[in-house]
Amino acid sequence: MLLLERETELAEAAAALRQAGNGNGSLLVVRGPMGTGKSSFLEALARLAKDEGAGLLRARGSAADEGLAFGVVRQLMHSGHGEVPAGSTEARAATATVAQPRGETSDLGREVSRTAPEYTPKALASVLDTVSSDTALLVLVDDLHLADTESLRALARELAQRHARRVLFVFSVLSGDVRADQPPTEGLLAAADRTTILSSLGPIGARAVIEDALGTAVEEEFVSTLWKRSGGNPLALRSLVDAVRFRGLSPTAGSAGVVRALCPDHLCRRLAAFLRSQPPHIRRTAHALAVLGRTVDPQVTAQLAGLDAPRHAEAVHTLGLLGILDERPTTPAGETVLRDALVDSIPTTELTAMRSMAAELLHRAGHPAEVAAEQLVSVPALYNPEAVRILRNAADSALLRGAPRDAARYLRQALLDTSSTGAVRTDLLIDLASAERSFATTSALRHVAEALPLLDTARDRAAAVVKLGPLLMDPAEFTIDSLMRDVADDLEASGLDDAPTRELALRLEAHRHALAHQDPSHTAQAMHRLKELGPSWPLRTPGERELLASLAHIAFVTNGAPAEQLAALCTRLLDRERPDPEHVHTTLPLAVNVLAATGRTKGAADWLRRARRQGGYVESAIIRTEQAMLALAEGNVADAKQEMLRVDVLAGPEATGLPALCTAIYAIVALHSDEPELAEEFITRHRLSDTNQYLAALLHMARGLLAARRREDRSALNHFRTAGQRTERIGWLNPTLLPWSSCVALMHHRLGEHAQALAAARLEVDRARVWGTPAVEGHALVALGRVTPGREGAELLEEAVSVLERSPNSHELCRALYALGSRAETDRKRSTHLLKRAYDLGVACGADWMVQKITAKLQTASTSAKADNPRLTRSELRVARLAAEGRSNTEISERLGISSRMTEKHLTNCYRKLGIPGRRGLPTALEKRLGRQSGTPEDQTGR
Repeated sequence: MLLLERETELAEAAAALRQAGNGNGSLLVVRGPMGTGKSSFLEALARLAKDEGAGLLRARGSAADEGLAFGVVRQLMHSGHGEVPAGSTEARAATATVAQPRGETSDLGREVSRTAPEYTPKALASVLDTVSSDTALLVLVDDLHLADTESLRALARELAQRHARRVLFVFSVLSGDVRADQPPTEGLLAAADRTTILSSLGPIGARAVIEDALGTAVEEEFVSTLWKRSGGNPLALRSLVDAVRFRGLSPTAGSAGVVRALCPDHLCRRLAAFLRSQPPHIRRTAHALAVLGRTVDPQVTAQLAGLDAPRHAEAVHTLGLLGILDERPTTPAGETVLRDALVDSIPTTELTAMRSMAAELLHRAGHPAEVAAEQLVSVPALYNPEAVRILRNAADSALLRGAPRDAARYLRQALLDTSSTGAVRTDLLIDLASAERSFATTSALRHVAEALPLLDTARDRAAAVVKLGPLLMDPAEFTIDSLMRDVADDLEASGLDDAPTRELALRLEAHRHALAHQDPSHTAQAMHRLKELGPSWPLRTPGERELLASLAHIAFVTNGAPAEQLAALCTRLLDRERPDPEHVHTTLPLAVNVLAATGRTKGAADWLRRARRQGGYVESAIIRTEQAMLALAEGNVADAKQEMLRVDVLAGPEATGLPALCTAIYAIVALHSDEPELAEEFITRHRLSDTNQYLAALLHMARGLLAARRREDRSALNHFRTAGQRTERIGWLNPTLLPWSSCVALMHHRLGEHAQALAAARLEVDRARVWGTPAVEGHALVALGRVTPGREGAELLEEAVSVLERSPNSHELCRALYALGSRAETDRKRSTHLLKRAYDLGVACGADWMVQKITAKLQTASTSAKADNPRLTRSELRVARLAAEGRSNTEISERLGISSRMTEKHLTNCYRKLGIPGRRGLPTALEKRLGRQSGTPEDQTGR
């Protein structure tokens, strides 16, 4: 298996063996890094010798036998018994001589001892002379660098005569092994006639190895992953393939991720054993390089290994030859399994100490804090006194580059330092919460709650609490609402004497309003606070703007202030705020929500586009939610849905689901997209409707629409009423939030309960007019028009269309046009015009369900028009025109060349199709008909 991509080297060795057979012996040295298949290469040469009919002597050096004199020579002599060609009787006798036990007599009649050092070299010379006199002889010594000194000297004497013998000597040696540089071995290797260096496998060879081992075709990504993971090293590749087979992994791209994490135990043990056999400075340098990984700094590496520069440079060179470094050679072999095995071979206590020391050395050498911190994140405990400072600096760096997850990783590791108590631990907890709020809101809240009791002053506690965005948390979780209330009370009791403290108090108040916006008693207080502020709304500081955003939102949901007033206020507010993704951790998204509800979207949309340039997962999710609100306000349902689908993807497991704001907007978008089943599934999945009354109302709206779709009218009515009760209970009276009353009206209308239908529809119209936006008023008027019978209902729909013409919401206008165009009181020509306009708007805003309904209505109207107004044929039209001019039947027949009977038949058909009693009505009827049909007679006859 490991002889792939070795064809050239084998051919050169075969040529050398043939030259030896012709009397020109030589020495071939095979070198290569660890695991490149030197032993397999020699095995292939042994098979080649048999095929060529040559003699074969073989031996292998071993660290365990280095002290045994002539150990390799005796292996050669023993291997010759049975490895010499059958015709070489004398040679067989010669090799058998050293195979006899002490005290036995050989065929030559001499007593031989296995351990007779004075005799063994002579016996080897005799064998070489005898065997090579008849045939070529191949002498293989694997791992020559591990051979005993006596054997090396004996081989050196025989090598001196190789050119006069038919002998090919082949020695393998591990590149870079220090024992190969010892004088006896070095002398032998220097005498080589040629040297073959075995290297790593390429992708093609790796594929062949993998397919041969697995016995099946493999996918390209799987092969590429195994090849990169092994670095092309045959030993590492074979170990990985064995692990793949053991785990039963399929050779597909889907297994690539598992393969990248494989690190076979036996490979780790073998590498550890090999390094133990190396000198200490080699081993220490290998460990230092493994710990530092991709960080290339010779000075730091040398310090970590405890070496001076020359000694370190020598060790690096040796490790490169051994194959433990990559080809540069400056770092452990990339991210290969050999590098991981090298790390795993370091004892745990030694590895922890080295990582701690590496972090300090890197930090002192001026490397980025994150590079140093990476050394600390995987240790079980921190021993370096500088560790916490390094990790905190790394967290700051990660936050600056927009990587809050990395920052949190560093800070969590810093918390392992048992010496971090008091102020240090408190600061770590707050910093960790600041990082986690971008992707793990629940964890952030938990860490702030843990830090608060450790803070000394009310001001410090307030500063910690306001870091948490009130829109990103569930008030019931950790009783955050009461926690904020307690902090606010403490701050007020401590005195609001300076501007920073007053600013904190304003922000705390804003957050408390945002968290308590479903408490009717609290919203009443908030409305009173809004009136206290007076007409000159203060917007100078962030705290004042946050407070105004919270109060404006409460005024919106309770329908306590007109849309125009709140729109102007929130527009001024955003104009004073710098676009920043961090705004999601404040109450400012509530101002965007108000602007969406008022239809003032343009400025807010531009502001959000600039704010979205940076930010973590949570920031991106909230900003996309805000953009979805604005898209929905403009009637761009498809764009709104696309944004919310992206939000759902951003909600990973660490985020513990989406905040209530995201869940609510997702459900609203799904309802506007005529997908109530999606809204129901989403609200249920995020499990927030048990405590959030608004989400519970949205859930009932979704279930009501599903029941209405199934024609379960009474059940749908009950769901819509329950939705209304939920919102009324919390004082949310703005129909923008939930048009439940119009849905109730339509269900009463279906059930024939006309008085109840009208009352419910008028309630929504009244509330919509209090709010004062065209979109909401138009929506309510459509419902009232649909449940109002006769011409009055049609007039209400006309009013709805007129109102919605002033609105940017194209989706609501599309619905109103459809309702008016479908009304029986609307004449056919205008109905077609209204429906076609509704169709265009539906396509533009991505309301596919509306487009389907409008298309069906237009097709029905077209079929009905054709049935009601059958077209005159070409012949009928000619006859009718001549008759209308006053010509008689005979004149018509002569003029057109048809029979009188045919003329009468055509006229009878004309009277029927035109709906007239006889000839006198022809001129008027033809004039009306031709005004509706296209210009030429051919067109008018349906050609």
